[in-house]
Amino acid sequence: MLPPPARETTSFSRIVAAIVFAFAFPALVLSQAIIWTDDAAAFAQRGATAASAAITALPFGAVLGWPYVFCAACAWACLHQFGRHHRGLAALVGAITGAAVAVRLTGWHGANVALLWPLSAVLGLLTGLGVWWIAYGRRRRPAQRSERGSPVLGPRP
Repeated sequence: MLPPPARETTSFSRIVAAIVFAFAFPALVLSQAIIWTDDAAAFAQRGATAASAAITALPFGAVLGWPYVFCAACAWACLHQFGRHHRGLAALVGAITGAAVAVRLTGWHGANVALLWPLSAVLGLLTGLGVWWIAYGRRRRPAQRSERGSPVLGPRP
């Protein structure tokens, strides 16, 4: 059973920031994980490679990740339209997207299924939660004006 409809709203700028996060976060995490777990490279070489990979991962994430981000964004738009854009469903959409990436990379019977599927699902889950947090998370409340004025500037005229 789904929870009651969500009351959170969002703005266009927050949606754009969430989509940029959906492209950047998985690409950066995966590139860094691949580099830092490579036993063949020396530590200094890994550091230099990790710095350059942080720059090159972003275009690769956009080029290779757009089908997954597009499908997840369409699913999320449907959830938002029906007022079902909850954190739990964001995590579920992210985990399904991560599993779809793993299926595409290894197939159903790849040698790295035991490692890549859980990693991709967890990374997708974290990405889904991050997207929800950026789009609907904590917001700054408008500053409330005090009638007394500022203690530094004194009372208002």
